[in-house]
Amino acid sequence: MGGLNRSILAGRLVADPELRMTKNETAVTRFRLAINCRGRFGKSTDFINCVAWGPLAEICAEYLKKGRLVAVEGRLSVQNYKDKKGASKTSTEVVVENMQMLDSKFFNAASKAKQEEDTADVISL
Repeated sequence: MGGLNRSILAGRLVADPELRMTKNETAVTRFRLAINCRGRFGKSTDFINCVAWGPLAEICAEYLKKGRLVAVEGRLSVQNYKDKKGASKTSTEVVVENMQMLDSKFFNAASKAKQEEDTADVISL
């Protein structure tokens, strides 16, 4: 039997996502989630790096903003590398395969703006 690598997380973006294009014109968006945890030893916050590729990357870049509550599903990726000084480093991130926006306040603001835009179009006719 093969291994299982699945991560499901829900948290808030700590900053606006960063969209970049690869040399092959593939969209890549990186963002970081803050996830509040409660455990035996009190409260803590985990900060998880996430990356989305292709069309999902473009959607994330367009709709996600700092403070937005989202759920992501994907696989955990661990990369080992050497920095400029030759020291060994490890980078861990979730490669996002699914994303869902969870907070309604952003939907309400976007819906209101769209409704005002539609009304303005009708009035200008």
